[in-house]
This record gives sequence, structure tokens and C-alpha cells, in this order.
Amino acid sequence: MSEQKTIVITGASSGIGAALTKLFANDGHRLLVCARNSDGLAKATHGLPSTSYFECDVSSEANVVNFFDWVKERTSSVDVLVPCAAVMGPIGSILDVDADKWLEALKIDLFGTMLTIKHAVPLMKAERRPRILMLSGGGAFDPMPNLSAYGISKAGTIRLAETLAIELAPRNIAVNVFAPGFVATGIFDTMLAAGPERGGHLYKVIVDLLDGWRDTDIQRPLELARFLISDRAAPLTGKTISARYDPWEEPEFVESMNDILESRLYATQRINVEHLKGQAFADRLARAQARKSSRNK
Repeated sequence: MSEQKTIVITGASSGIGAALTKLFANDGHRLLVCARNSDGLAKATHGLPSTSYFECDVSSEANVVNFFDWVKERTSSVDVLVPCAAVMGPIGSILDVDADKWLEALKIDLFGTMLTIKHAVPLMKAERRPRILMLSGGGAFDPMPNLSAYGISKAGTIRLAETLAIELAPRNIAVNVFAPGFVATGIFDTMLAAGPERGGHLYKVIVDLLDGWRDTDIQRPLELARFLISDRAAPLTGKTISARYDPWEEPEFVESMNDILESRLYATQRINVEHLKGQAFADRLARAQARKSSRNK
């Protein structure tokens, strides 16, 4: 095993946060984790080596400060931060959505991630090449009708990671996002309980997934997380890597890492006509773009 790391995970009482806690603890790392549900935390961490937990609501800065005061009593440095705390938020049309619950979702999923990073970074030591590994997917790549708060928070998470990758580079902190794809966690149960009318297209997608249309196993996402905190991925920063669709397991990925860093690959970007060469309508738009560019000179 590589050198033991001190890893902080939020949202560790269930779902992917709990699975990552178990993975990293069994890999021999030291885990300091939190969530709002203390009973769930006790169950998720039971029997795990070198794992301690603290009850914390990440949408409250006072709570987050208390959590990191607790962390500082147990370690002098944090090597890896994984903000996993998230809720789905209200399901349904924007016309019917509960505005307070909509805002609450953003406060937990996005604002809570920011607060966690804000208070973790002072504990990260440049010489240990610390990492921040954020969780996204879903609405970050495609619109999520009837699940707008969740989708927006996930899209914001990616842009936050890309921004902080630049902002925190002088501290030698790598910031990446891992996209696990659909995993059979509580999100499935919540969406199914909402029904097809409120759940819309995503309800059908989940029903198809549960019928075996696509792999929902958590093992590949866990292996990606393990890779992203490893020495092999140390140079990577500012990127969103999909557990299911990107070739991160292949040797060519590691061999190409410097080129990946210098490219817009695995990053948010606005597609323009230059990315659509060879399609008739794109060629027409390219000519229009050229005329506009010449006028702007």
C-alpha cells in the first residue's frame, strides 16, 4: 500500500460517502468523517480501522468550523478532502417546487462543499501534495427536468473545482471531480417514490437502470476514487473524470496526463462551430463566424 493518508469525508453516513469511507479505511488510510445523521455514521463506520466520526451539517459554517476544530485535535494535516454531503432537493416542475427546499439543496450540495473546502485548505500541506476530490455527474452534463436544484448544484460543483484548481495551485493542491454515473443508492428510492409525473424523464431512466439497462454497481466509481488519490494521478487537476466512460484505467491515460492537463479535455466548455467540422450546417455557421470575426478585428 502507498503511504497512509489522512482523509476527510463529508456525507459519510450513507451512499457513496459511506462506501468511500469503507474503501479508504480498509486500504489503510486514516479517516475523519462527518454527516448530519449520527446514527447512520455509527453504523457506516462500525468496525472500520482508524476511523472517527463527527455529527455536522455542512450548510452551516458554524457547524463546519466545529468539525474542523475537532479534526485539528486529531491531526496536524489533511491529505485528502472528499465532500460528499448532498441531497436531491425537491422533485417536480419549477412551477410547483418548494422554494425553501430548493434553496436548502443548493446550500448543502454546493455551498456546503465550498464551506468544507474553505476550512480544510489551511490544514493541507503543500509538501504532501494534497487532493480535493469532488463528486458530480447527472445534471452537470445534461439538463435534469424536474430536478433542477440537484442538477444545478452538480454543474456548479464542476465549475467550482475547475476554478479552485487554478486558485489553489500555488498551494500544490490538486482539485478534481469524479463522476460515478448512476449508482444504486438512496437517490433511486427517492425518485421512484416521487412517481413518473413528478420524476419525469429521470424516473424512466431509473426504472430502465433497475431493469438492467445499465450497470449501477459501485465498484468502478470506487476504483476511480482510489486512482485519483494515488501517486499515479498526482499531476492531474481541474478535470472531471467519469468512472464509466473515460479510459482512466488504461496506461495511455497516465502516459498522456501532461497533454490532458494542457487541453480542454474532461473540462467544462462551450461548444462552438469549430468543434463540429464536417457537418453541413456547421460549415455554414463557420463561414458566418469567419465573417463576424473579420468585422470585429
